[in-house]
Amino acid sequence: MSHTPALTARPVLDFTSAEVAEAMNRSFEEYFVPLVFTPETFERRFRSENLDAAASRLWFRGEELVGVVFLARRGWTCRVAAMGLVREARGLGYGRQMLQAAIDEATARGDRALLLEVFQANEPARRLYERLGFRNARELFTFQRVPAPAASAPALLTELDPLEVARLVARDGEPNLPWMFAPESVAAVAAPARAFHLDHQAYVVLRPEAARTLVFTVLVRPEHRRQGWGRQLLQAVEAAYPGLPLVLPMVTAGAGYDFLQAVGWASTALPLFEMVRPLGTDHV
Repeated sequence: MSHTPALTARPVLDFTSAEVAEAMNRSFEEYFVPLVFTPETFERRFRSENLDAAASRLWFRGEELVGVVFLARRGWTCRVAAMGLVREARGLGYGRQMLQAAIDEATARGDRALLLEVFQANEPARRLYERLGFRNARELFTFQRVPAPAASAPALLTELDPLEVARLVARDGEPNLPWMFAPESVAAVAAPARAFHLDHQAYVVLRPEAARTLVFTVLVRPEHRRQGWGRQLLQAVEAAYPGLPLVLPMVTAGAGYDFLQAVGWASTALPLFEMVRPLGTDHV
């Protein structure tokens, strides 16, 4: 009689960055959007999100990789920064076991809430999360713009330390920004990410990548809003980074959403839900 090995989990701390990046890539093959990491790009992204290598897990059946669950942590809140299964392990119920283990461990640590983002179109994942107690908190949208050639000389961008912009976002930005673009995340970015300002009235942090330019934040000082500074800033960014799409993910409904539409940016066809599960005594 054959014996099927039980699932086992090992912390990310046990592996090299190259091994973790490879496990991530295998666990997200044929995903909704392409996710391919090198060790360098993996560390660059997840460092700014406060990935907890002790709480994050690679899951195995015997010696074979089953999938990954990466957790980021800040204070009493943790976030599923990535969860995926290798193709051979999908549809077998392993995802529930892996996520339930993360919930149990977070509760035992004393965390108060666990959150994640999921594509609205990913119905199997959404149903799993709902069965495990997650509920939709808000919608998140991705905006992009392919810069056109500048018709006239753009306003000049002046570079500054991204950390300075992060401090401004913490002081003057919208409250409760999505995890990946909260001031704590912006504070942790470093080269090749760059930050610019227009006359110290409007600010942007972005990172050039192979196929796009990722925009982390756009901020106009409160006393200068509704005066055209945001529009001028994005026009200058478009002129400085032509050719590849400018992408600003995880935009919430409200002023920022309306502004991006007004300046000609388009919302993509893959919106997300941010889902939250209270933990411990907060869970009903």
